[in-house]
Amino acid sequence: MKIFISADIEGIAGVMRPEQCSPGHAEYQIARSLMEQEVNAAIEGAFRGGASQVVVADSHAQMTNLRAAMLDSRARLVQGKPRALSMIEGIEQQAFDGMMCIGFHTAAGETGVLAHTINSRAFWRVKINGQVMGETDIYAAAAAEQGTPLLLVSGDDHLQKWINRYYPQTAYACVKRAISNTAAESMSPQQAGQTITAAAEQAVRQCRIAVSPIVTTPYRLELLVTRPVLADVFALIPGVEREDGVTVSYQTESIRELVSLLSTFSTLAMTQI
Repeated sequence: MKIFISADIEGIAGVMRPEQCSPGHAEYQIARSLMEQEVNAAIEGAFRGGASQVVVADSHAQMTNLRAAMLDSRARLVQGKPRALSMIEGIEQQAFDGMMCIGFHTAAGETGVLAHTINSRAFWRVKINGQVMGETDIYAAAAAEQGTPLLLVSGDDHLQKWINRYYPQTAYACVKRAISNTAAESMSPQQAGQTITAAAEQAVRQCRIAVSPIVTTPYRLELLVTRPVLADVFALIPGVEREDGVTVSYQTESIRELVSLLSTFSTLAMTQI
């Protein structure tokens, strides 16, 4: 049984400020250590549940947060960017029985700790087929396109409500309560780890449960950006349509294509900020 883990940082217990998520800040080293502990907890749970192989995709910022020497030696690690499938790069290399999203957060425009979708400085709201999409939703759909169901998500209580609503068969490990966008009441690292390990073990044992994405093909992306100049730049890409001053759209039959496009948008935005 093979399990794929996508690891982010904003949904980790003890993380609630932007500077904790940014390399170069003193708090970042603490936050990345907390991230490593929760990822290792998920790996441990996956193996306890019967996994024979675990692949982890480091999926925050430059995607070099997890230190190989600190990761459970039984797991393989995907790092660095750019990469075509971004937060789930590696899932296309072989057949996985399930995916876990550890340290995730709510979507741009929604309530929750450090809520955003892919690029908080550029993307105001992301919709596909009229449905607001967070990173969990986008990458669950991309994983489903590869035949891999979403087994487990961890993060705050607002993301828990979202997962319970849209993915009722997916397990959830709630490790903190959102007080505001930059404040939270978190479990201790030890308790968070125990919670994730238990949830991961149970999720793997029950991984024959099929989980459907909340959108289906054809996919129409609507992206609301934070500044009109970003829409100006994004609309230069062939196939991207300008809807209004701050909205662009794109249609495709493939979520993989949308993932690559959003990654391209995000990279372009960094040259404009």
